[in-house]
Amino acid sequence: MSTSHEAQAWNTLQHDYDTPPPPLKQLQDRMFTEKEIQDYYGCVADRAGAVADEAKDFYTHYPKNPNAAKARKMYFEMLHTAVGYSSKKRIPELEAATAERLQNPKLDDAERFKLSMRLLRSTVSGRKYESDDAMRAELEKRARQLAREYPNHPDGYRYLMNLARVAPPAKSTALAREILAGCKDEKARSECRGLITHASSIGKPLELALTTSDGKAWDLGGLRGKPVLLLFWDSTSQFSSKAIYVVNNIYKTYHPKGLEVIGLNFDDATAKAASTVKEYDLKWPQYLDSKSAWKLRDRFGVETLPLCWFIDKKGILRDIHGEREPIDITEKLLAE
Repeated sequence: MSTSHEAQAWNTLQHDYDTPPPPLKQLQDRMFTEKEIQDYYGCVADRAGAVADEAKDFYTHYPKNPNAAKARKMYFEMLHTAVGYSSKKRIPELEAATAERLQNPKLDDAERFKLSMRLLRSTVSGRKYESDDAMRAELEKRARQLAREYPNHPDGYRYLMNLARVAPPAKSTALAREILAGCKDEKARSECRGLITHASSIGKPLELALTTSDGKAWDLGGLRGKPVLLLFWDSTSQFSSKAIYVVNNIYKTYHPKGLEVIGLNFDDATAKAASTVKEYDLKWPQYLDSKSAWKLRDRFGVETLPLCWFIDKKGILRDIHGEREPIDITEKLLAE
């Protein structure tokens, strides 16, 4: 039977656990600064850490209390909350608590993987309040560990692939080779080979000659003296519509100044591409690389869309992820 002191301690813990901090309400006259937002989430993390300590104190001091097991769960949940809201100092504690649970022989592989995946998500989420670089470094470390410990689950390699897609060429190549060495999924392996091809093409002349959808010959070699933007797109990928809109505005602004643009479309059917071209009133040439051939997709190792490649006035491939800063790259190449 619990004492009145134990009952009071439990009631306090239950109240603190069930009472979240007040939300960050919108200001009337301005937006919150980045520091104010970070400070708020820091307070959320600190409070969650304090409740975790409170839960641990309870089950440590009252191990025979009927609520001790529930307090252990509260401790674990609050550690995840603290780490997920930026508490870097609690990461080792969360790792230890996760490792303890993973030692349970009753857990099957799916349950063990779920625990490990949750550790990855909380630690990566918390580092985003520090910086994008810190978040990516944490993700790389955790994803690599996940791939090593659970080789039959694709998620570890999937996270590494996400990093490889946005990394600088040397880093992208290193990650792609690492994935190739361990991952058995053929689609992922194909994309890795494409990433390696992309990275090795940077800084080298690019040759491309084709016939556009209106039957005209188009040759990159004939455009020396002009920067060229290649947009790889289709009508169904999540961000292609935005990329088309942005590139079309860039074309309208910078084509009179010398920029050339061509769309390399990967729709299964010509009708889909034609409908999108009409919808956006695109005046720049288009090439359809249908699934029946996929000559360019295979040649350039294109797996994810959209992509913006930039070629400078000398015909040198300068950027394979220009969709991130297309205007800045365009202006830079025009100025050279």
